[in-house]
Amino acid sequence: MRVMIADGNEDGRRRLAAKVGAMRGVSLGVCASDLSETYHAAENRPPQAVIIAENLARLPEFEVMQTLFRALGIRCLLVADSVASGERLAARAGNHSLRVVQVEASAEDLRQCLFDVLLDRSQSVAPRERPSEDLQFQGGRLILIGASTGGVDALIRVLSGFPASCPPTLIVQHTSGTFSAGLARLLDRSTRAKVIEARDRQALETGTILIAPGKDHHLEVARGGASHCRLREGPPVAGHRPSVDALFRSAVPIAARVSAAILTGMGRDGAEGMLELFRAGAHTIGQDQASALVYGMPRAAQELGGVREQLPIDRIGPALLQSCVRRSAA
Repeated sequence: MRVMIADGNEDGRRRLAAKVGAMRGVSLGVCASDLSETYHAAENRPPQAVIIAENLARLPEFEVMQTLFRALGIRCLLVADSVASGERLAARAGNHSLRVVQVEASAEDLRQCLFDVLLDRSQSVAPRERPSEDLQFQGGRLILIGASTGGVDALIRVLSGFPASCPPTLIVQHTSGTFSAGLARLLDRSTRAKVIEARDRQALETGTILIAPGKDHHLEVARGGASHCRLREGPPVAGHRPSVDALFRSAVPIAARVSAAILTGMGRDGAEGMLELFRAGAHTIGQDQASALVYGMPRAAQELGGVREQLPIDRIGPALLQSCVRRSAA
């Protein structure tokens, strides 16, 4: 079994490497010091399992990491500082091919946990939704999506049914700047459309999904007909940069051609912008409480009155596409 270690503490990496080095039937690969290094190493040469320290597993970006692990079939063993903190992290992560072991565990106990998690087949992969390739979309339609905590999994489920001919789509997902490129590649694996990081003044094209890059700019629809996007410098909006509110508000002048969805996430980013879109004639959708990991952003949008439809996550992708379908003449 090939194993990777990820620990932000140098002494912690050294101790884990010594334990793994003493294990029978286990070879040690990369020893990473941060999540960005871990992500790129796992993506380029996937190990069978990753041992990750609590100091990295408690970071918000670990959500993106877990999704990559699931996509590549990589198992994860979390080394917790205490029993209580391990239980909290496991509960937040969910049952996604992840096990928890205490930092004091012996090399033999750690080895046994690694083989247990490797043999665990309880985590099944959800079937990929069949894209609706036969749909004919109206020209000029635009799809906007905003998400935060829990949004990576939600986006995969929404985009899995998008065909190669889907309307131009812009997405703001709150994450760290170093993860946006990896997030785009991860989402690109999950859909027949092309998913890439947005560039300033990039054309909005059929079959292309643009992800807001980094944390230095807001992703917006450019003025003058929505033929391209823009990356705008400016302070955080609703506490975030890029901001869902900034994206939604930029599309208000063309709201009649817009379908927008607000997915799971903490806080209120996107709620005000969705209300403005709704009032201007956009088709707006909010994720329902039952399927949202964090019902913060969708709740705020719903309570403001900006949500036309409230749907479970598995119905949001089809609903977005259907709202853009070309209507036959009566």
